[in-house]
Amino acid sequence: MLILALDTATEKGSLALMAGDRLLAESFFDTPGAYLTRLLPGIAGLLADAGRDLRALGGIAVSVGPGNFTGLRIGLATAKTLAWSLGCPLAAVPTMEALAANFPFHPHPIGVIVDAKRQEVFWGLYQCDCPWPAPLMAPRRLPAADLTGLLTPPLLLTGPGLKAHEEMLQSFAPPGVSWAPPEMRHPRAASVARLGRRLIEEGRAASPADLTPTYLRPAL
Repeated sequence: MLILALDTATEKGSLALMAGDRLLAESFFDTPGAYLTRLLPGIAGLLADAGRDLRALGGIAVSVGPGNFTGLRIGLATAKTLAWSLGCPLAAVPTMEALAANFPFHPHPIGVIVDAKRQEVFWGLYQCDCPWPAPLMAPRRLPAADLTGLLTPPLLLTGPGLKAHEEMLQSFAPPGVSWAPPEMRHPRAASVARLGRRLIEEGRAASPADLTPTYLRPAL
C-alpha cells in the first residue's frame, strides 16, 4: 500500500511517502509559516521525486494533535481534501503516539512532552518495546511543574516541549531519566505513515467529514 503522510502539528513539519515498510521519500518544513504555501507543492515534489502518481495512493495518514493550532488545521484540511477527492482511506494518527513511535523497541517507557503555552504541557506516557507505541496513560494537559511527580525512572523523555522546559526538568529529573537527542524530538511523517498504515489495515480509518484536530485545550 502506498501511503502519503503529513505532519504539521509542531513548528517542524514533514511529509513522507511509504510503500509497505519501505520509505520512498521524506521532506521537512522548518517553520509553521511554510505550511500554507509549501504543503501542496511539497506533496507534488515528494511524489515526483519518488516517481509516483497521486492517483496511486492507497491511503493518507495525518498527525492530528495536540500541537500547533494553525498547523493542525492546515494539515487536516489538506489530508481530508486529498482523501475525499481520491476516494482513499484516511488515518488519524495521534501526534504523541507518533513521537513515541520514533523509538521502536525501546526497553523503557517513553514520556512525551509538547509545550501547551502558559506554563502548561501536553504529557503522554507510552511503552514502545515493540513496533507500536502503547499508551500507559491517556494524554493530558497539565501545569509543567506537575511533571515533577511523573518522571519515574527508567524513562526516556522526548517531544518538542523539552526545549521550552529543559532547565526546569533538568533541575528535578531523578537519575535514570534520559533525554532524546534534539533531532529526534519532533514527529516524523515516516512514523505517522507507519502508524497510519496499521490503522487502515485494521479497518480503523477515519471519516474525512467527521475528523477534527485533537487540541486538549481551547485555542488561545
